[in-house]
Amino acid sequence: MTRPSRIAARVVAAVAWLGASLLVVDFPHARPVAAAASRLGLVSQTPYGAPADGAVTFVLSVPGNIDLAALPDATVVVTAYRPVATRLDLDKVRAGTLPRIVDGVDFPAAALPRPAADQIGVVVTLETSTRSTGALQLASPGLYPVLVELQDNGTVLAELLTFVHRLPAADEPQEVALPVAVAMTTTSTVVIDDDNEVVVDSTIMKEFGLLADLLEASTVPISVRVPPALLFAIAQHGAAGAALADRLATGLARNEVLSSPRLPLDASQAAAAGQQSLYTQWLRDGEDDLTTFISNLSVGTVAFMDGPLTGAGGTMLRDLGARLIVTTPKIFDALPDTTGIYTDFSQLVNIEVSPGVNVDATVTDRRFATLLERRTTTPALTAVYAVTDLLAYRQEMVDADLDDEGNGVGDPSEHGVTLGTTDLSLPQIDTYRAIASLLAETPGLQPTTLERLGIRTEHLVLPAPIGEVTVGLPSEVDGSIDDRIAVVSSLSDAAQSTGSMLPVDDERAAEWQQVIDRLPTSALSDDRVDALATDLIQQFGAIRNSVEVPAGFSFTLTGRTTTLPIKLYNSSDTPLTVRVHMSSSKLLFPDGDLVQELQPLSFTEVPIKIEARTNGSFPVTLTVLTPTGDELAPPVTLSASVNALSGFGNLVTGAFLLVVLTWWVRHVRQNRRSRATASAAVRHPVRNGKANDNATGDDGTRDPMGDAALSPDAATSTLPPL
Repeated sequence: MTRPSRIAARVVAAVAWLGASLLVVDFPHARPVAAAASRLGLVSQTPYGAPADGAVTFVLSVPGNIDLAALPDATVVVTAYRPVATRLDLDKVRAGTLPRIVDGVDFPAAALPRPAADQIGVVVTLETSTRSTGALQLASPGLYPVLVELQDNGTVLAELLTFVHRLPAADEPQEVALPVAVAMTTTSTVVIDDDNEVVVDSTIMKEFGLLADLLEASTVPISVRVPPALLFAIAQHGAAGAALADRLATGLARNEVLSSPRLPLDASQAAAAGQQSLYTQWLRDGEDDLTTFISNLSVGTVAFMDGPLTGAGGTMLRDLGARLIVTTPKIFDALPDTTGIYTDFSQLVNIEVSPGVNVDATVTDRRFATLLERRTTTPALTAVYAVTDLLAYRQEMVDADLDDEGNGVGDPSEHGVTLGTTDLSLPQIDTYRAIASLLAETPGLQPTTLERLGIRTEHLVLPAPIGEVTVGLPSEVDGSIDDRIAVVSSLSDAAQSTGSMLPVDDERAAEWQQVIDRLPTSALSDDRVDALATDLIQQFGAIRNSVEVPAGFSFTLTGRTTTLPIKLYNSSDTPLTVRVHMSSSKLLFPDGDLVQELQPLSFTEVPIKIEARTNGSFPVTLTVLTPTGDELAPPVTLSASVNALSGFGNLVTGAFLLVVLTWWVRHVRQNRRSRATASAAVRHPVRNGKANDNATGDDGTRDPMGDAALSPDAATSTLPPL
């Protein structure tokens, strides 16, 4: 069978199974007598995965209403049925519709061992190629339903339905293991109280105590996400908190811990506010915190989507290294272009975070979600049913691809199943412990981490024209941090400005920034953010208002340059540094702005060097600033009178005016004389009344004798012309 046809067959089988599974609740019990009987309890079944020609030991608890001593003829009947190969077959069996019997064996109840007063032990020998009265024949590997009944003279008093996983013999095809990962996260919210401390209450201690129990009980890898802030807060919560923190550190170090921001910050809201750099910094800080706590590196390639996530948020997570998103069926079913219940969650799907950019995703198994949330009173039987379900799922994958002889050749190692609750919260400890213990020792199943599962699992491909399954993400989510970012920006500027006034070793500036940096987190309520902002503004104002600026005054400059002392008062008990700026259109301040430290509870004179440009009276503006340039008070207008340009300056000015006047008089006299000379030359006898300009002789040549040829006396003569 070609690969496309195999894929098509797999899709058809999956759709058929999903459609039929919706009707499971309607299947009646096929054995009404058994339905009316009491239930035997399964104390233990060892082993669940039985080798060919091996044996299985059942320890059963007998209901309290049955007295075995009063039933000397009671028998225990063990019946095996044809193996199940799909989850649908399994559901039918559990609903009471059993397949054909393959073999059975009876045991006198009185001869069976009694591990406890209300218990009986049954050892069932298995055989493959022969059939004997004292053994149960399981001829081929598979998942065999086994019904154990306590009968008295043919009447069923109590019964138990379990399953035996008959393993392949050495000469039979071996089972390829199906990878199985476990995902969970704590759900306690991080809250910062009025003392700016992370709150640790009894609810948080209880949940993290459960997490410690799960980590200690688990025999399979767990991929877990936990807020770094709560881990450190618990460690500081008295002796009980310190002891719990030690347990958590030990348990987390053995498992896969996912990266998480130092304080809660929604990825979608951060991306929408343009705060990718802030989210990145908090994520890196959180990774550092986790590394410190567990002495191991956290995993940044896997991200949980246990709430709404936008495309922008997904893009940011991808840019930060996320290569696998883990989500739940409830969230997946609501995504754009979802394939819903017709999706094979044992394969990866694509989540398009931006046009043409995808991130792989695994969705937790639908059938296990509610199972892990329920507390079990029959842990051994719950584990058998759960592991049998996974093995039946594995067999579906094998049978999805058939060779020419009809044998299943599908490869379960190309698939991967992720187990988790409906919201990825912590499972019930008794249920999880039982399932994890049996899962760890069951051939055909391979416990793994989410990081490895994401690398090795193939993508889900549907027949054309669908191809690889790709779903989208919403463009927006509820909530925004825009207002908080605006508050952070404003307060950061004010803190930097006010902090520049303080001494270098003053710790208040760092404390302010620490508070401001926390404001975007959801760990702070809106009311708490408002209160913190108000408190910071009051602190800034108290420091800035400690600098008292003088009122306007007048001063006189009697020289070209002078030094004006400006007195500033610091009413605080801390030295404060300010910048003094003066400006005027008629004065120069060669030293520019002066930065001056004001001593506490005293006046400080700030010497301002001034140069006069002209005489007169004009305004001067005095502004006192923080060292970064923000005004501490409104500018003060001073009045300056300049009498600096007198004495030598007046002498120089007068001399200059005299020189100018002398030059002007001489220039006027020269112009008058030139005009008179030109007029007289025209009337002179030598010129005969001709103008000297361009004068020529009779032969047309220019007269070499012009005005220049006349003597000064002739030129000024008044004789009449000839």
